[in-house]
Parts: sequence; structure tokens; C-alpha cells
Amino acid sequence: MLDGPAQPRSWIPTRDTLARASASALSGNLMWMAAPDLNWWWLSFIAWIPWLWSIRDLGPKRAFMIGWISGLFSVFVGFFWMTELLTRFAGFPIAAAIPIHLLFAGFQGLQWAIPAALLAWLQRRTGRSTLLLAPLLWAGCEAILPNIFPVYMGFLWAWQPVLIQLAEIGGALTVTLAMVGMNAALYELATGLMRIRSFRGTHRRAMFATLIWFIGVPTYGIIRMAQVDAQIDTAPKMKVAVVQGNFGIRTYSTPGLKPRILRELQLQTKKLQDKGAELAVWGETAYPFSVFFRDSRSDLKKTHPRRVQRHFDIPLIFGTTTRERKRKTNARQHPWNSALVMHRDGKLGDLDGVGETIRWEHSRYDKNHPLYFGEAVPPPIDPDWYLDLIPSASHLNVGEGPNVLEANGYRFGPLICYEDILPRFARDIADEDIHAFVNLTNDSWFGNSPAQGEHLGLSVFRAVEHRKALIRSVNAGASAHIDPAGRVITRTDVTDSDQDGYRGAEGFVADVAMMDPKSRTLYGRFGNLFALLIWLTIATIAWRKRPSAR
Repeated sequence: MLDGPAQPRSWIPTRDTLARASASALSGNLMWMAAPDLNWWWLSFIAWIPWLWSIRDLGPKRAFMIGWISGLFSVFVGFFWMTELLTRFAGFPIAAAIPIHLLFAGFQGLQWAIPAALLAWLQRRTGRSTLLLAPLLWAGCEAILPNIFPVYMGFLWAWQPVLIQLAEIGGALTVTLAMVGMNAALYELATGLMRIRSFRGTHRRAMFATLIWFIGVPTYGIIRMAQVDAQIDTAPKMKVAVVQGNFGIRTYSTPGLKPRILRELQLQTKKLQDKGAELAVWGETAYPFSVFFRDSRSDLKKTHPRRVQRHFDIPLIFGTTTRERKRKTNARQHPWNSALVMHRDGKLGDLDGVGETIRWEHSRYDKNHPLYFGEAVPPPIDPDWYLDLIPSASHLNVGEGPNVLEANGYRFGPLICYEDILPRFARDIADEDIHAFVNLTNDSWFGNSPAQGEHLGLSVFRAVEHRKALIRSVNAGASAHIDPAGRVITRTDVTDSDQDGYRGAEGFVADVAMMDPKSRTLYGRFGNLFALLIWLTIATIAWRKRPSAR
């Protein structure tokens, strides 16, 4: 017989825990729905409110676990294209791809978990309001936490240029701070309305903060965009042909299609040259043959079927792989992922005064940040062993640092693939006195999925951070022209020739503002100083306990 009612077992979650977990999951779902692909961006104004409610009055450990749920949902669903990548190209069975994706979501989800734990700890220690702590902690953690795919939540506003002009102050981090600040203000305002009938203390401050955020951010954006537009109007312009090859990974790897891919790129370039283009840009490794060596000086002969410059004669920035001419050992030779400038005369690079030594100072850029496990194998893993295990992967040599590409007398800041979502590296490129950014990308690995929209949305911030236009040539889309105010002036559709068949190349002519290469924004001058100030503020707050906590 039982003596009295049965006691609930400790492993059964309480009603309170279930409610908090559900609220945290809701927050994560609101975030991925607000992302650039689905683009319900207005959800970003409330997306953090369930997360803040779910961790209220909790200790740091429990807040960590509850807050983590938001990250798991947001990343797992928002990045679900990663599962398709693993199954479609790496050959993983779905039973293996899902756990790997879940592990990835768990790691990325620390961006949600760690700020939650710190918020709970600091509120207990200092008694400070969510109004102050939430935006500081979220932005501070976003600045320092390592990510496999760097994501800053400010990209939820990627298609709202008026709201992202703050990026020129401290980078995309500044936009994230404002976004979380708005959520914290609305959260405090809502909880105040539910608890009291009049505004007092923190609730009055919440009303004031709400007005400051929701009026101040767009007002700043409108003023700055008008000022930047005046600079764009007076800047010299160059007509740039952005050529999109529209080939997928399997299409590109089919030997019989390679000549057609090259011919389509050439004919589309000619078509855009006839429309007035003065420079053309092809995507990452868009040139479909491996014929260029580290010491190549010019295009192939005019009669060669793989010649690059055919039907057109404007300068070209194009992606290809480059190799050493002679093998130094019997080991497998690994290439560089390069962007080359081919001038009107078909020459690659610049010769010295004697005409004998080639200089690549401003005519070749080698990718500095290959994507781990897809393009490069991190040490101590043996690259040859890994490539035998996953033949669809590659191992690239790493470039030797930032560089510029010069064409038609202008300096372009090259970014290959996802280097356009690395703020610190893009800042190093901008420090080379560039007129505009140029990004060569291959997103074909992801098929026609939300990945392309997310990538483009993250890249928009480079233009605002440095007030330089960004030209993106993406092999299967979305290619784009982003102006120095962060507006996406032209954007192509994403194609998937591996599923739908190869339809040929397309492109557009962008009238690109060549901005003053010597000009610097606050972020361009001071870089991560804003993030440092955030952490100094957090440390100052944490140092002073409230009297009841001593």
C-alpha cells in the first residue's frame, strides 16, 4: 500500500519549466522567421521578449539551459540547409547528417545560452535592469564567441537600410545592440503594464528607452543615408558587368559542360560590354579549367579553346584555381583559390621595368579564409587522408593576407566566398585604400535554399561599415550590387542547375560609386573599440554589487 499521495519524480519537468522552455523555443522560431530569406523582419522587434521572460528570476545555470533552447531552435531550423549540404554533396546518410547538424546548432546556440546565464548572474549581483544588461551582454558575447558560421543577429534588418546605418559606428554589432535594446525596452514596458497601473521607476525608464530606440535609430538612419547619398552623387562611377554563370556543383564537375560554361560566361560578358560595362566580374572559381599557374603572365593563345578573353575586351576580375608549375615533392599538390585581374591586353599581373619579373601585388588575391572541412582541413588532420574519405571536399592553400585588385585605375577590395561576412577581415581589406569591395562567391553547395539569402544579408553590412559599394558575383546567385548606404540596388535570382538543368549565364550592369579610398568611418578607424567599450561597461557594472548582495 502507498502511504499518502505519490511524489513527482525529479526528472519530470514542472509546469513552470515547460512554460519557460516553450517561451524560449518560441523566441528561437521568431528569430529564424525574421531572417533575410523568409524576411518577416518586423518579428525582430519582439523575438527576444519570450527569451527574456523565460529566464527571468532564474539562477545562472538554469538560465543557461533555458536560454540555450532558443539557440537550438533558431539555428537548427534556420540553418537546416546544412543537412542538405551533408547529404547531397558530402554523401552522409540522413541518420548521420541530423546529429551533426544538431551538434552544430548546439555549439552555435551558445550565443543564446551564455548571455542568458550572464544576465541572470548580473541581475542577482547588481540589481540592474534588463534595459541595460540585455543589449550589452548579447552584443558583447556576439563580439567574442567563436562561430563556425559567423552570424550577427543584426542581419535580421538586412533589407531595412534605414535601421542598419549604426553599423558605421561599431560594425554590425552596433545594430544588434539596438535590436536587443528595443526588445528589452518593450519587455520591461509590457511587464510594467501587467504589474502596475502607473509608470514609476524602471517602468518609466522603459517608456523613455522605448521612445529613444524606436525614434532614434530610424532618425539616425534617415539623416546618414541622405548624407551618404550626397557623397554617392559626387563620386565617380564605373559601369561593372556582374556575370552569374548559373552552374551548380555537379554541373560544374561535368567535363562535357565545362566548355559550354566558359562560352556562356564569355557571351554574357560581351552582351554586358555592349551595354556599356567597363569592367566584368565572374564568380569564385567560375573559370571552369585549372590552367593558370602561380607565374602565369597572360591569357592562353587566341586559338586555344580554353582562352578566357573571347568576344569581349574589357578588364575582367575572375575566380580560378592557381597552382605551382612544378611539384616540389611527390605528395598531392594543393591549389590556391584565387581572384585574378585580366587586363584589356590579356595580361595577368604587372611586369617590372625590365619586363621579365611578374608582380602580383595588385593583380592576384588568394583566399585567406577557406571554410574548414569543405575547403581546408584544420591541423593536425592529414589533408590527403581526409580527401580520400570525402572526395567532394578540397584542401586549399591559404593566402598571405589582405590585398587589393587594380583595374581601370581603381582599387577593389577582394573578398572570396564567405570572407564577405567576416567584419574584421573586411576591415583589413578596407584599410588598403579601396574604392569598392568585390566579392566572388560560390553558394552552389547549398542548392536553392535559405543559405543564399542569409549569406547576402550578412554581407550587406560591409558596405555600411566602410561606406564602400559591394559587388557580388555568385555562381548560381544571388549576385548583387549593394551601394554604400546598404541598399541592395540589384539582386539576381538563385538557380540550381543540378536539379533543374543548366540554363546558361545571366548578369547585369551596375553603376558603381567609386568612393574616396582614404575616407574612414568610425568603425573603419577604431575597429573593435566599440566591443571593448561594451565589455568595460559590463565589467564596471559587475564590480559594484548592490548592497543586499554583499
